[in-house]
Amino acid sequence: MKSSMRKVGEVRALVLLLMVVLACTMAAAQDGGGDTGKKEVLTELEQRMQKNISVDFRDMPIDDVIRIMAEQADVDIIKSPSVTGNVTAKLTEVPLGEALSNILAAHGYGYVADKNMIRISPLAEITQMSQSMVHKIYHVTYANVLDVEKALNKFKSAQGMVSSNPGTSHLIVTDTEAQIKAIDTFIEEIDRITPQILVEARIYDITCRDTLDLGIEWEAGRATTYNGGIGNNPIAGRRDPFITSGFLGATSKTEDTTGAFRIGWLNDSIDIDAILRAQQESINAKLLANPRILVLDNEQAIFDIVREIPYKETTAAGGGLQTETIRFKEVGVKLIVTPHVARDGMLRLNIIPEFGVIVGTDDITNVPTVDTRRVNTIALVKDGQTVVLGGLRKKDVSRQVNKVPVLGDLPLVGLLFRFEGEDTTNTELVVFITPKIIEQPSIMTDRESEAYEATEFEGPMPVPTRAEQGNACGL
Repeated sequence: MKSSMRKVGEVRALVLLLMVVLACTMAAAQDGGGDTGKKEVLTELEQRMQKNISVDFRDMPIDDVIRIMAEQADVDIIKSPSVTGNVTAKLTEVPLGEALSNILAAHGYGYVADKNMIRISPLAEITQMSQSMVHKIYHVTYANVLDVEKALNKFKSAQGMVSSNPGTSHLIVTDTEAQIKAIDTFIEEIDRITPQILVEARIYDITCRDTLDLGIEWEAGRATTYNGGIGNNPIAGRRDPFITSGFLGATSKTEDTTGAFRIGWLNDSIDIDAILRAQQESINAKLLANPRILVLDNEQAIFDIVREIPYKETTAAGGGLQTETIRFKEVGVKLIVTPHVARDGMLRLNIIPEFGVIVGTDDITNVPTVDTRRVNTIALVKDGQTVVLGGLRKKDVSRQVNKVPVLGDLPLVGLLFRFEGEDTTNTELVVFITPKIIEQPSIMTDRESEAYEATEFEGPMPVPTRAEQGNACGL
């Protein structure tokens, strides 16, 4: 019995001993593992960045601050020329890395630790330098590749590069990954089908004419039965008065009008005929042109209805000689319309009409003098709405006075021997502009199809001459 109890005690002691040994081994293993995890291999620069420093700066230039901190920790520091300013700080027993980070961050700067030295630069430069450069090729389909290149040169980062090949409309861009993503969005927005606008213009020449003839056109004579002749040749036919006189001095300013007032006095001895003619107003509208142009958004649609006036330009040459050159000056109507498609079916139009007329010729140089009227305006209209431009006017006044010498200048009585005519012509150029947005350029509307079929024609056929018909050689 005692022997059994003794064996049980020995087994318990052995188990207890094993448990203690195992616990010690696990503790030792855990302690050893913890030491291994905490143990770090620091470079010499990293060790110096953990050195504590104490500084007190009061509005000191940042160059001197960096130099003092570098001397205390015995490190080499390179500063970018962009890093400027003054520093105020007081630090006591602070690691160099922590002190440098906080002082630089307060002024928008940062540092990059290399193997043996530190580089201080603005945070933006450090961010750009930390990003890798990416190359990407774009195929520009609808936009102008040169315009896209010009825009990207302002959009790229400082390290980025943009190059284009206009022959194939390709772009190659080298930039950071973040900037390339932004360029992707930019090109996707601008390289799409450009809206087109059908600009229809109607140009009218409206003429308003006021004419007036005022005076007395008279003829008077004394009736007689005289039937005279010379020798045996009596005057046959109507027996004219022996004394006759008249004033037929109408200016014919209103010769085409039917509005007239006529009065006369006739008896056996004398007849007097007086006439008053006047035309108050005559308005005539003439369509000069009705062009239609299909133009891209933000591009110019140019309408020219001009006449070239030739003139001689004389130039002095050597030896007293002169050379004459024929030059031309354009006179007529010019219209420039630049449409831009806005939202909600609206269009912004930049309209520049120009109207030129010849008013004379220089007596010395013989160069035509052109009177030019120009308007520059911007209007916001709906799709299909018509814009009207007017006010490009020209006024011509013509006066004519016909009178009997001496008698026509007499006071009061002179009105009986005078005829005055006046012709006033007001010419106004009126322009009607109708823009229409074309959604699908390849598909014509029913109205456009009818207009196209109405204007379709066959080209001229060659007609052989008699010589060609009888040519036996077949040439």
